[in-house]
Amino acid sequence: MLTNAHHRLHRPWVIFWFALPFFVAREQICRSDQPQLADPRLRLTLFAEDPEIRTPIGLAVADDDRLFVIESHTHHPPEDYPGPSSDRIKVFDDRDADGHADSVTVVADGLHQAMNLAFSPEGRLFVVCARQVFELLDRDGDGIFETQSEVLRLETKERYAHNCLLAITFDRDGWMYVARGNTASKAYRLVAADGAAVAGYGDGGSVVRCRPDGSELAEFATGFWNPFDLDFDRWGRLLLLDNDPDARGPNRLVHVIRGGDYGYRSLFGGDGTHPYQGWDGRLPGTLPFLAGTGEAPCGLIDCQRTSFPSDYGNSVLATIWNENSVQRFEMNANTGEVTGRSVLISGGTDFRPVAIDSDRNGNVYLTDWVLVDYPNHGRGRIWRISTDSNVERIHPLRSFDGYQTNSAERQIAAIKAFDGARLVEWLAGTEASNPMLDHVAVMRLAEPQMEHFRKRCGSGNVRQRMAALLSGKRAHLGDVGQVRQFLTDPDPRIRQAALIWAGDTLDLSLAVELQRVIEITPVTPELFATYLATVEILQPDFVTTYRQRRADAAKSIPRTLDPDVLIHVAKDPAMDASVRAQAIERFDDPTCQREQAFLRQLLDVDADSDAQTLVIAAMKGLSRIEQTAGQSVRKALIEIAADASRSAVIRCEALALVDASGQQVADPETKSALRHLLDASPLEVAVQAARTLRHWDQTVHEGSAAADLSRLRPAVRKALQPEPKDDRPESISRWREVLAQGGDAMLGRHVFFNPRVGCSKCHRLDGRGGTLGPGLGSVSVSKSRRQIIDSILDPSAEFPPQYQAWMVLTTDGQIHRGLQLDHKAGGAIVLTLEDGQNRRFDGDEIEAYRALSDSLMPSGLSETMTVDELRDLIAFLESVGHEPASSDPDASPKRSN
Repeated sequence: MLTNAHHRLHRPWVIFWFALPFFVAREQICRSDQPQLADPRLRLTLFAEDPEIRTPIGLAVADDDRLFVIESHTHHPPEDYPGPSSDRIKVFDDRDADGHADSVTVVADGLHQAMNLAFSPEGRLFVVCARQVFELLDRDGDGIFETQSEVLRLETKERYAHNCLLAITFDRDGWMYVARGNTASKAYRLVAADGAAVAGYGDGGSVVRCRPDGSELAEFATGFWNPFDLDFDRWGRLLLLDNDPDARGPNRLVHVIRGGDYGYRSLFGGDGTHPYQGWDGRLPGTLPFLAGTGEAPCGLIDCQRTSFPSDYGNSVLATIWNENSVQRFEMNANTGEVTGRSVLISGGTDFRPVAIDSDRNGNVYLTDWVLVDYPNHGRGRIWRISTDSNVERIHPLRSFDGYQTNSAERQIAAIKAFDGARLVEWLAGTEASNPMLDHVAVMRLAEPQMEHFRKRCGSGNVRQRMAALLSGKRAHLGDVGQVRQFLTDPDPRIRQAALIWAGDTLDLSLAVELQRVIEITPVTPELFATYLATVEILQPDFVTTYRQRRADAAKSIPRTLDPDVLIHVAKDPAMDASVRAQAIERFDDPTCQREQAFLRQLLDVDADSDAQTLVIAAMKGLSRIEQTAGQSVRKALIEIAADASRSAVIRCEALALVDASGQQVADPETKSALRHLLDASPLEVAVQAARTLRHWDQTVHEGSAAADLSRLRPAVRKALQPEPKDDRPESISRWREVLAQGGDAMLGRHVFFNPRVGCSKCHRLDGRGGTLGPGLGSVSVSKSRRQIIDSILDPSAEFPPQYQAWMVLTTDGQIHRGLQLDHKAGGAIVLTLEDGQNRRFDGDEIEAYRALSDSLMPSGLSETMTVDELRDLIAFLESVGHEPASSDPDASPKRSN
């Protein structure tokens, strides 16, 4: 396992060894490029290939089983591309049903950057191009579409096709749905043939709905990155594949519901960490996704439209362009929730599946872009998947057959039918909140005739008040009076949603109201971050620039936070200590330097259970001051650690900050002070002192730096002298037994944030840490202790697909590991490296590139800790998200002597 951002390889044979899988794979492709099916009951055959089909994208199968395929020639063609000069649609006809095309006909031409196509229930053919949606017309009945009738037109300065119009589908009632990319945060207008328009600037990608002639155009849902495909499943749910989420993963399989917001706003950039952005439904007012997918999902189909074996009946398939695979998602037939994911088809690097559809007999066809090269290259294939006749098979549904029903869809239908009184009563219920059902209730409550019932919810329970806020925002976005009502709500999530509403109004009169939000406790890290983000937004320069659209791309509008905002909060004695502490923890280094006198004053605050967070924040701020102040800060931290009148939490935090300073220099005074603390009480202080001393003095565990270790308590001796390797568990099963219980969560917190261990370099918690790995704010809710143990001991055994490690071997012999962000034209790759920095690798500097079989989280993490440290870390992670059982600052799991 490589754990650094990059490593230089000096020996050619090492380069060859690491790149060998690439050479082997390429040789295999030269011999046989047949993708492999994971299920022997299915058969995969080549239906057509170049020169009959080149760079195929969209695919739609007509009612007579003819395949209509977009052949792309305008997707960034190289200068020497031989043509044609426009995209076209070809029809493949397998008249004898032998699994191979008998004839190929060009039926439409003259298209530019065509992306996808679909048939309406009446059999009319529509094609979506990057900036237009056309109905193709065959006026003389000869099978050739000689006319293109524009239905929708996208007006934007954005030129990159994959940020514009992308996907199209129809429901059985004849509504047309079109997906739009995020236009790179540039302004856009989507204009219908009758002049109606949907416009935006800095919002996310969206799905619009209209009639086939473009009438009744309206936004259906928003908050996507680049929604690449749309399809209805057997329950009548609109499913969507959201592609390329930049630094915020994963790519998503989404159930799209009317009025839904799925969390992405291009105004706030691509890293996905802005407080107004959400990706998984946790942000108030946003909806979750069904499942994460592999990188670059392109095509989607419900297996009920296939003749696959009957056990596929509750599955959907997605083509994964950049992982050379087709993935299967299994679903619960009652709820529609995804219960499992597996790879159905895997291929070599030249298998690039895009669109997918089925014929009347349930045979599945998929287009294959073939090469990774993004510009047009003239290669292409179409594959056919059929089923062994000797197995029990699904009777295939067609696209516009009647929808089936399940309990989830029945619940949605019931809520849509509620009158106002029943809706208020339902929201008052004690059953667990379901985001999709709550959203349906919000949409109902936002209707004009529901104003009275919306007001009733505004004074109800938390769930009712949140519904009142979200529905009120939909009905009265600019009503600052309603915003003010919720800015002082006792629930922090409601205040967070109110802040976002305030920012969305762009009403500068609300700027003076914002501090009221953080004057009410509790103030969560998410709420505090949203407060600061809203302060940034409600500034005259930002509001004027945004409203007048002075910047081509909304994300380029500067947003700045005056450091005095944080200083004001930190110095306000009327503010809750925990809020002041959060302000201090956000000081940058120059502010810490400038305010060090203030921070030192806080060290003498009477650190009861309410104020100790303030003292800890001050210590953290001072510990960031380098050079001349470094020695004096370390001395102050040692003095705090030695002060028996302080709480164990503060004393241990002081020692942890000394430990985390990374100093490995001969400092007799510090070492002497740490040795004196080996007899300290409570035991946690002595243990943390021992751990700090061990890291400062590499000779201490040999016994030369501490006289008579036998007099120390066993836990302290163990912290000074880590167990010999032979005494450590040798297997994961044995580790599980040793770590199954116990540990000190308070000490484990210091292990988590210690850079020597490195957890916080990648994982964010309480507003601190990196974003390379998943946030851990709710880890104890979603993971059992056993799962937490396994994720540390064997991180690659099971991990979310968005955290798969990728490797780039550059031509100068360096290996770089990181998260894949993007795959650009010319073979360029963008990774987020292990140091958290984004880096682009141009195609001509890449020797080899591949997904690794492991997580980016390094294996062997347990070797950086003693058994006790690991046990403490697990106890801490197990406690995250739970309220403390006691307000006693010394209350923590006690360690046996």
